[in-house]
Amino acid sequence: MTDKELTQSRRKLLLVAATAFVPMMIAYGLFFFAPDMIPKTTTNRGELVQPSIDVSDRLVTEGRWQLLMPMHEPCVEVCSETLQSVLHQTRQINIALGKNADRLGRALVRSTSFSPAAGEAMKGDYPNLKLIVDAALFAELTAVSAINQDPADYHVFLVDPMGQLILAYPAAKVDKPLLLDLKHLMKVSNIG
Repeated sequence: MTDKELTQSRRKLLLVAATAFVPMMIAYGLFFFAPDMIPKTTTNRGELVQPSIDVSDRLVTEGRWQLLMPMHEPCVEVCSETLQSVLHQTRQINIALGKNADRLGRALVRSTSFSPAAGEAMKGDYPNLKLIVDAALFAELTAVSAINQDPADYHVFLVDPMGQLILAYPAAKVDKPLLLDLKHLMKVSNIG
């Protein structure tokens, strides 16, 4: 090999190495020296729960995404109307998922047990709704958001198939925003 051929082959090698390392160096420089250039927006429409809360020890997800709806025991008229609206909307969202409807479960969470009549009525109105009685899970959900008798403070929570509480949706966003987030998550997720 002549000196000219050796020089050309070294240039080619350096060019190949540069195409791999130059973008990495640019990314490194932007990340550490110009963090204001990194986008700060997200595509989720719900409120991200940070850090995510592991509820896998209190909730059996069965490998499915779960919508958790906490319910206060003395649910007065306004609370009851909000809850009925949210239960109806989440059922419609489940139907709207189409072929992915079996990847989503819905559960109503209380800290005390349902009366037999109330439990049967809920099962009759919403046959695919799980009724969960778990005071620790209910306390964790109420700690994430300030849930009280004000319907504006009511939240629905999204749990991933691994049992991580990741998103919270105010009652006003439990329709199209929740549906769009679920469709996106199910499209990009290989689990659940």
